[in-house]
Amino acid sequence: MTEPVQDQYRVLFEHSADAMLIIDGGRFIDCNEAALRMLGYAVRADLFATHPSQLSPPFQLDGASSYDKANEMIAIAMERGSHRFEWIHRKRDGTDFPVEVLLTPIPAGGRLLLHVVWRDITQRKQSEEQLRLAKYVTDSTSEGIIVTDMDLRIIEVNPAYCDLLGYDRDEVLGRNAGFAKSGRHDEVFYQRIWESLNQAGKWQGEIWDRKKTGEVFPIYLRLNTIFDATGKPCYYTGLFSDITHQKRTEEQLEELAFNDALTGLPNRALFHQRLKQELKRCQRHESKLALLFIDLDRFKNINDSLGHTHGDALLIEVGDRVRQAVRSVDTVARMGGDEFTVILLDLIDEYTVTDVATKILAKVIRPVWIDRHEIIPHLSIGISLYPRDGESVDDLTRHADMAMYHAKSEGGDRFHFFQEEMNRESGRRLALENEMSVGLNSGQFVPYFQPVYELDSGLLVGMEALVRWQHPERGLIMPDEFIPLAEETGLIIRLGHGVLRQACRQVKQWVDEYSRELCLAVNLSARQFHSSDLIEQVRRILNESRFPPGCLTLEITESMMMGQIERTLNQLIQLRAAGLNLAIDDFGTGYSSLSYLQRFPVNTLKIDRSFIRDILTDRNSRAIVRAIISMARAMELDVIAEGVENTDQLAFLKELKCQKAQGYLFSQPLPADQFERLLVNGD
Repeated sequence: MTEPVQDQYRVLFEHSADAMLIIDGGRFIDCNEAALRMLGYAVRADLFATHPSQLSPPFQLDGASSYDKANEMIAIAMERGSHRFEWIHRKRDGTDFPVEVLLTPIPAGGRLLLHVVWRDITQRKQSEEQLRLAKYVTDSTSEGIIVTDMDLRIIEVNPAYCDLLGYDRDEVLGRNAGFAKSGRHDEVFYQRIWESLNQAGKWQGEIWDRKKTGEVFPIYLRLNTIFDATGKPCYYTGLFSDITHQKRTEEQLEELAFNDALTGLPNRALFHQRLKQELKRCQRHESKLALLFIDLDRFKNINDSLGHTHGDALLIEVGDRVRQAVRSVDTVARMGGDEFTVILLDLIDEYTVTDVATKILAKVIRPVWIDRHEIIPHLSIGISLYPRDGESVDDLTRHADMAMYHAKSEGGDRFHFFQEEMNRESGRRLALENEMSVGLNSGQFVPYFQPVYELDSGLLVGMEALVRWQHPERGLIMPDEFIPLAEETGLIIRLGHGVLRQACRQVKQWVDEYSRELCLAVNLSARQFHSSDLIEQVRRILNESRFPPGCLTLEITESMMMGQIERTLNQLIQLRAAGLNLAIDDFGTGYSSLSYLQRFPVNTLKIDRSFIRDILTDRNSRAIVRAIISMARAMELDVIAEGVENTDQLAFLKELKCQKAQGYLFSQPLPADQFERLLVNGD
């Protein structure tokens, strides 16, 4: 080799990006800078002092000894003139890394040197592993994958795609991707797909394809455009998911979603859908329809007394009877609970609706025999008409509902057409409900106290707390105006607890200030009494106010106790166990039996004011009052007469040995400041 050539070779050797080394007789005698950098050596002398066997781990990836295998590779290179292979080398810091090795024997001065070229292939190996992993994922995924060129010729598919359509891989490669079209979609559908691919580079949605067998099936398809490094589109990919099972499930769920599971009738969702459709049809054809809201009266009593199984059987029967009372073109739906609706189509006039409503009442209000129990259903029907009472689903349903409640308020077993006055009344009730909520939050509801006197001594021994509404604009509002709405809306629970809390605090203050033993009586509403947290709430109020339980009497009516006897008894026992006294308010007006009265742990009977009012003029009232007092004495119960208004009534009650009384003869209910003056000024 001439000197200029040697110089050129040396330049190439030194500046090569690949590591280059020269081995002579098993020792390194030369290397370039790339080799030093690759292996982590600072100077050549350190590398030359290292035996080549020290630059490899003991074993290669195939398990062969690095020493033995290196000799084998050298032998092959000597025999062939060069040899290229992959190897695992080790850096000076002990890190192993993959390289591609090229061994070339070169003659020099009558002997053979070994020229070695190393190329670090770490990144290539990582890319190969990623590709291998990607192929594994592609081949093992359950979703079909397809890759096409820009002309939609298929260039790759995975096994799942073949399984999905029933083709072998060779049968689909090179074909146009549209070969499996189902024929269910028009050109506009495919045009929208292309528009999305061209504008956004992707599209996804449901589509139907055809298998090799000819079967058409639904898939969810995700299409994406693949771009090269310059941003030019080069491939399309598609991800196929078989949604046959999902579609069947959706159909089943849709059936469940639109049909009532108990009666088989359309449910609330389907009712609204059909009413919306029929209103559109009425608008187009200028026809009329009627909407009937049907609610079973006193249905809760059936569930409570006979159980939900009997209640469900009754609902099924009522649904069938209503369906029999209308035409097949009309819709009967169950809205939930004990509510049904009917959509009557193509009405001529109101008389037609009247006939249908009358027929429904006649069919439904007949005995039903369920497990040897005779049940007679009772119902109320509210009616709204399109277009007279509204042109939207919301207006018609709201107005029919109002009319139904109006029919119910008149005693039930009747129907009522919507009238605009109901709307105004509903507005007034809604405004009152909102005002009540504000009043509860701002302390507008306060207790008034009516004194209770002991008749023998004439002493004031206690009081009954009665709620009043101190409205900031309307002044004092009496209970009969807001209590029914509070019961209906559930606000009565907050109202009742609030009045009990205020009354306990106030009376405890009087007891402490005037050293008087005073008993407090507070009415419980039906909702309060039957609420699950009544005991907890009462105990909390007593603890907060430090009011002695033995001085508090909770008053309940006979009708509240007779709904669910065992539950009522359990509630009463828990209240008595907490140290409270219990009174039956308005006694004699309900329907409790003496056998139940013996079981209930009550302390006091309060004779209803209606008997006291007529005690001097009505023989029956006198007899009832006399019987109540005698019975109470025999059962060792206290008796309080309510509504005493004159001295003659008082004299008669004293003659009968009635223990206590309250009424306007003594005092009307008073606000706290006036009642306190009554305490201060004496009895």
